[in-house]
Amino acid sequence: MTDTQKKQPRRQLFRWLGWFAIANAVVFGLISLRYLSGSLTTSTPLAWLYLVTIYISHHSWLALLPLLLLVAPFIVLRPSLRWTKILSVLLMAAIIAVIMLDSLLWSQSRFHINILTLKILGSSSFIFVAVMFFIALMFEFMLAGRVWAWVSSASTHRGKLLGAVIACCFVVAQCIYAWADASYYIPVTSVAQQLPVQRGFTAKKLLVRAGWVDISQSRERQLASRLATGSEQSASANLNYPLTPMACTEQSPLNLVVIMADAMRGDMLRNDLAPNMVQFANQRATLFSNHFSGGNSSQAGAFSFFYGLPTGYFNSFEALQKPPVFMQQLSTENYQLGLFSSANLYRPVSLDRTAFAYVPNLRIETKPVDAPAWQRDRIMTAEWLEWLDNRVEDKPFFGFLFYDATNDMTYPPEYANRVVADPNDAMPKEFADYKTSVMFVDELIGQVIADLETRGLAEQTVVLITADHGEEFNENGDGVSGHGSGYSRYQLGVPMLLAWPGVEPQRISRRTSHFDIAPTLMRRLLGCSNAFADYSSGRDLYDGPQWDWLIAGSYYNYAVIEPEQITVTFPNGTYEVRDSDHRLLSQPQINGEVLEAVMRENTRFHK
Repeated sequence: MTDTQKKQPRRQLFRWLGWFAIANAVVFGLISLRYLSGSLTTSTPLAWLYLVTIYISHHSWLALLPLLLLVAPFIVLRPSLRWTKILSVLLMAAIIAVIMLDSLLWSQSRFHINILTLKILGSSSFIFVAVMFFIALMFEFMLAGRVWAWVSSASTHRGKLLGAVIACCFVVAQCIYAWADASYYIPVTSVAQQLPVQRGFTAKKLLVRAGWVDISQSRERQLASRLATGSEQSASANLNYPLTPMACTEQSPLNLVVIMADAMRGDMLRNDLAPNMVQFANQRATLFSNHFSGGNSSQAGAFSFFYGLPTGYFNSFEALQKPPVFMQQLSTENYQLGLFSSANLYRPVSLDRTAFAYVPNLRIETKPVDAPAWQRDRIMTAEWLEWLDNRVEDKPFFGFLFYDATNDMTYPPEYANRVVADPNDAMPKEFADYKTSVMFVDELIGQVIADLETRGLAEQTVVLITADHGEEFNENGDGVSGHGSGYSRYQLGVPMLLAWPGVEPQRISRRTSHFDIAPTLMRRLLGCSNAFADYSSGRDLYDGPQWDWLIAGSYYNYAVIEPEQITVTFPNGTYEVRDSDHRLLSQPQINGEVLEAVMRENTRFHK
């Protein structure tokens, strides 16, 4: 056989493979309509253009990539029509069966398939997949024959043209999403998060540097448009939140100040590192000594704080720019808002489009933005004190200060109170710098607390001091450090101090969570009588029952924290179980009842 004769079958097989992928992309798209149930409410031309282009490109790549990765190499090595068809049919049938199960699960629970959900569903899921695979197999064999017959006579120009169209759709869709994400354009972002294994490209920094987007102006313009047209009500399109209308009665207004330090862990509340916070705990506050964030990242931690909900809801609330009932009620009761953050509010914490989504003229960042974190922390503190000077004195206020030096582990060069590195620490220098930054931030927090007392506001103000998440320095000896990298107590355990006028200082050692903060403030500060379950997953901080398990999240996964073990899920559908010291368990016991409860809690507010 000549070289020309060898190349011809391969060329024909590759042509068939491409068209077979296109045919299956159409099939995948039809099945995936279930993911969009209840969300095809977009009304703008740009949103429809995005939906069409992303739908075409997404399902084309979903069909094409597996074939290119698994079948194309076989064609190169052994150009057999029979085996190419068999492998391709088996692969596509398997994908169809999985999509059928996943879309069904998504439509009912807003969960995608992973090993844990399969364990909960039990044998019924495998029976369903087997039946779907058998049906899909027969369909795919028929489709493969039809495509081969058509390819044998079809022009090659059609394939090239269609490939160009798909590529253009992909580029257009990603450009639209990048602009919409930077411009707070809900009609596009609300569609994007519905599709499986789909994450739109973001390019905020690039668009800002190029001068194509002004984030502050875009945000205010989109917010004004939603408020003017009443379209803010559509932000509940895919959410049933709250479950019942809020019933709140006006209370004797108390001010509220929330101080949040990025990456400050709970065991840093020591006299030698945080004397001001320790003194505050001893003299005025309730110390919750066993408090956990709802996540190991800023995004998840801040979301759990303001919403009292697991981070599994984050994408929906962010895409729809739906604020928590807590912030809505503060607005209803005409609280003045003094919101300050050392780092920007749009990445990665996304408070600009979640908790503060409906705050006009939001101060998105502290300038100069390129200044070190310790300098921005100082500037932010000074700007907060100036804001207090200029507030309307006969109206209650909500102050939010988000410090960043503890995350960057920075402090002023002239700072004298530096911690000496301990050679017994796994990461001596890093841990010493971190502790020094804690001392620095504690000084600034001390200034804020002292200023409230000097102004005579201490007895009229609820003061809450906490963190979004903790920080790890390889304490477990497993190479894990930083945050967003694991679910140990070092990354999840955070300080929690709550000073309430009229409440004596005390120490509460039972396990509490960021989920408990919003319900506590809603009931005790804002007079809301709803059941906590109407709008959160939390309990009352002061007298709620002990948590038997907690949910904690990150950017792409979540974990179930039980007293003796931690079950961690991964984006690829696998999971692992670790003990309370973060050691991997080889023969874990999975509590099905707990996992079912977790799934319910992660889906209660989805329509």
